[in-house]
Amino acid sequence: MPTTTKSSVLIVDDEPDVLFSLKGLLRRDFQVFTAQSGAEAMEVMAEQDVHVIMTDQRMPSMTGTELMGKVRAEHPDAVRIIFTGYADTRAVVDAINSGELYRYISKPWDPDNLIEMLRDAAQKYNESIAESELLDQLDAYLTDAVQLASSDDPADRDAASIEKFKSRTDQLRGYLQCLRGSDA
Repeated sequence: MPTTTKSSVLIVDDEPDVLFSLKGLLRRDFQVFTAQSGAEAMEVMAEQDVHVIMTDQRMPSMTGTELMGKVRAEHPDAVRIIFTGYADTRAVVDAINSGELYRYISKPWDPDNLIEMLRDAAQKYNESIAESELLDQLDAYLTDAVQLASSDDPADRDAASIEKFKSRTDQLRGYLQCLRGSDA
């Protein structure tokens, strides 16, 4: 029976009870990492493949929005979520508007809604990674096509090379179709 890898979630909060509670809630659906500070979170991000990071806004030393700015700079594919129990909405709205966040949620949250939101965030991460891989492949094929088209070597213009060029072009069309489909 095939095994599926769980998406990973890093939860950051300076309150151990919150971390314990969330880890218990999420462990069946996700691989859960925890950190009690922004600095500790960055260490986990450096050592683990984190798909989604969810942090409290109000923490000593580094706020959630400050942490998300660092995460965005160093781990841009990680999906970023902030939660807070305070009406500190200005900082969170600014973070959302600057592209630092995927979502903002307030405490207390509904457990089922939280799990669903994290599943959506993990799906967003998977789609982002797949798109990046397609773009990397597209770039490699374009590089090959340009080299073949600009070659001065008559051997590169033989029937096999032309067929290879056509095949690569068809592959490019397929990749572009996939990319268009992910935008729909």
